[in-house]
Amino acid sequence: MLFSGRSILTMLHGIVFGGVALMALAAALFAASSMMKPEEGSDVARSERSRTLAALMAGIAVVLWMTVISGTYIIFPPYRAPPPQGVVDLVQYPRARLLANPDTAWLHAFAMECKEHMPWIAAMLATAAGFIGIRYRSVLLTDPLVRRLTATLLGICFALVGFAALLGTFVNKVAPLE
Repeated sequence: MLFSGRSILTMLHGIVFGGVALMALAAALFAASSMMKPEEGSDVARSERSRTLAALMAGIAVVLWMTVISGTYIIFPPYRAPPPQGVVDLVQYPRARLLANPDTAWLHAFAMECKEHMPWIAAMLATAAGFIGIRYRSVLLTDPLVRRLTATLLGICFALVGFAALLGTFVNKVAPLE
């Protein structure tokens, strides 16, 4: 069933929270690169751009933490629930369904193991970028070291979230939570 309670929670986790996080990360990377000309505009304009970028980075951290927490504590437990003895139809048990087929066992062995750890790292990096944005907002666009550090954190975070989203799509395509 497409709109079961579990599938709606999975869509909320992946499409809403994860999708918003990916789009916000792309927007922050674009904004950071397009705002990197500190000599343009007045001091007020630079301050406003810095404030906007800092708020965007803090928002990314919040959305990523919502994604990670919902994935860890709402989506993952039903995924890994063991089937009772004698159950042949593994549709309600995605982990067992993946492991039962040698062609899809890698999705659990590799994809789910990555998805258990990488999103936490991404959320921590986004939190660090958000902290830098808020704490060093006055020099965010003028100090090359702060700019590079922030852009690097956001870039790594974007790569981790994008890879985790891709793996999640593969897993959900083969063994969705129904």
